[in-house]
Amino acid sequence: MANEFAPSAGDLVISHHKRGVFKVLAMSHGGLTTAIQLFDISKQQLLGQPMEDIPCDTLQPFKEGAS
Repeated sequence: MANEFAPSAGDLVISHHKRGVFKVLAMSHGGLTTAIQLFDISKQQLLGQPMEDIPCDTLQPFKEGAS
């Protein structure tokens, strides 16, 4: 089944391959990859270094309170 989620800059997401919540910083021109950065929900701040060229089909929307 194809991933129906299309992230946009500013969205909070989770990754199939990385632990944590991430903020989408930017999308590639083709919309297939994105730049994300770890995001601390409680402090509402970015952490660590940005990660680039993350395939969009490995991301899902973050849902508050979901486990």
